[in-house]
Amino acid sequence: MNKIILIVSCAFVTLLPRIVPYFASSALSRLPRFLRKCMVLLPVAALGALIFPLALTDFGSMWYAGLAGVAVAFAVSLFRGPMILSIILALLSTAGMLLAFPA
Repeated sequence: MNKIILIVSCAFVTLLPRIVPYFASSALSRLPRFLRKCMVLLPVAALGALIFPLALTDFGSMWYAGLAGVAVAFAVSLFRGPMILSIILALLSTAGMLLAFPA
């Protein structure tokens, strides 16, 4: 029972930053510009905080493969590339690093 409560509470804490900006859209128009931008970017920041550590630790001793994928995704999004391109290139660069430098 304790594990179920823990899982539900973790899901709620993860869901909260993503759903608050959606329901607070009418209140967002009255906020200052900087705070409004922060509220819009909050779901992306929460997702990044969840994914980035896993990208570095998921491959064990080959952490550089995950870092390569993150770097490629960052570069594509920095130049405002499409999200699907960012995902595909990140996957290809990670797979390429894993194949080029086997453990």
